[in-house]
Amino acid sequence: MRKLIYILTFCVALSATHSAQAQSFDALLNSLSSFFGVTETPPVQEPKEVYPSVEELSGRFAFDELAIEYKGDSSLASLAVATLESQLPLIAEKLGLIAGRDYMNVAEDGSMMIVRDNYQMPLYCSDYDSATGEASIMLRMLEQDINIKASVTKVDSRYRILFDAREMLAIIAEHYSKFNENTTLQMVKGVIDAYPGVRVGAFMRK
Repeated sequence: MRKLIYILTFCVALSATHSAQAQSFDALLNSLSSFFGVTETPPVQEPKEVYPSVEELSGRFAFDELAIEYKGDSSLASLAVATLESQLPLIAEKLGLIAGRDYMNVAEDGSMMIVRDNYQMPLYCSDYDSATGEASIMLRMLEQDINIKASVTKVDSRYRILFDAREMLAIIAEHYSKFNENTTLQMVKGVIDAYPGVRVGAFMRK
């Protein structure tokens, strides 16, 4: 949950700090690029994405890097997410996530275990459709079973799992008693409500 809050807080910071000052889309682009030290690069060919088979999804998957994706028609949201994507390595470092150390074990029966340093979290995949990459995942929080949807794709040699940011935020709202009092989370909610289609997750290597 802390990963999601941190990533979405960056989205809030981008929108709140720069959208009010931008006089045009070009001004916003220049402002964001200057703020993060991002330079324009020529377009590159998109990596090939496929939906992995059920058999491929069992085994040990090591954390490689954080992932974020936006599928929507808002140019401002696309720009904010693209800029944020360049900052994901720094975010992972601040969260103490280490590529190759943190991992997820997936058994053939759908049971999973996320291992981060000395912390372990069990999950269970009740359904996976290899034709669409859609998965149904169950986790237990505060003695309550929580179901959440995920999408799984294989991008070149890596596996990417993404969760809908609005759905994740709804889970936080339901299980965090001070959600309505937390100004950061309320700002995050405003951004997510305004720009549906943001998904967050991670790249993994088998």
